[in-house]
Amino acid sequence: MAARKNIPNLLIAEAVGNKALKALSDSRRVVKVRGVFDHALYIGVGRNVLINVIRNRSYVSPSSVLLSDSEHIDFSSIGIKEGMKVEVSDGTLCIDDVLAIKLKNSTTLFSPPPPKNNALIGLEGISLNLRILRDVIYTAPSREGLIPLLENVELYGPLKFFLQPQEPTLSERARPYIDKLMWGMFGGDSSMVVSGACSILGLGPGLTPSCDDFLAGLMLSLIAGGNALFIKRKIELSFYKRVSAEICRAAKEKTTIYSQSFLNQARYGEGPIAAVELIHGLLTKDANQVAAVSKTVINMGETSGADFAIGIFYGIRFLLSKLERIDESYGIA
Repeated sequence: MAARKNIPNLLIAEAVGNKALKALSDSRRVVKVRGVFDHALYIGVGRNVLINVIRNRSYVSPSSVLLSDSEHIDFSSIGIKEGMKVEVSDGTLCIDDVLAIKLKNSTTLFSPPPPKNNALIGLEGISLNLRILRDVIYTAPSREGLIPLLENVELYGPLKFFLQPQEPTLSERARPYIDKLMWGMFGGDSSMVVSGACSILGLGPGLTPSCDDFLAGLMLSLIAGGNALFIKRKIELSFYKRVSAEICRAAKEKTTIYSQSFLNQARYGEGPIAAVELIHGLLTKDANQVAAVSKTVINMGETSGADFAIGIFYGIRFLLSKLERIDESYGIA
């Protein structure tokens, strides 16, 4: 197809994720608009790939197209509709006769590599960073998501909280299943993990419901954090990957296409750059650096960032608990 001319809206891509670039280069797949919002656009490639077009660098992933900072457009007001056909030719992505995005000369984005073993700061330092992350999560303005999941345990204490009935908030509806999931993780029981996850998939507000964000954060931290901390523990890493894959399969019947894409990225240790940097920062950086990237993550959406960060908190705390049980320190104790 020859590149179209006279399309009224022309934007420039600053960078394209390597997964997005690969998917858009596959001429065999049908490419269509799958979601249109004020500041974001979702493009579906085939049945299973979802690419987001955004302007915020912190939120991009290997499945994103990052627009130049100078590009400002309200996607929902220029005539783009869900289901419109998308074509890519000569380095330009065209949506019908409405929008063109120049991909040529953009840089290619990759997920940050795991930190080296000699960069890890030790269990005490990681524990301190987790406390910093927890405190930043508490600053999130909304309490509609899972923040009370952390707050209430500390407020009431374990005995009162777990034995006395609480109001049926979202976090309280989710808590028994998250407990079940985490017990399954500790016991290496994949069926218990998946059962707990299936009970909360799709639960909560938003395009990516709160519990899906939690699961994505948990999965991402187990894979990305596990690749750094458990590089020699192939059995543990294999377990995390297996249960993550099973959760993603279950998600196809239980939640939105946006959550499915988010979860599928997490199972491969990929996600928004800021989230991956937070996980790596918890393992390698000082408290001030962790606080800064934590604030970036919790500001993602209304509740999504905080719920995602809670999943990361649970995942890294779980990995620390596992490390404390391992006699060999792997150079980080």
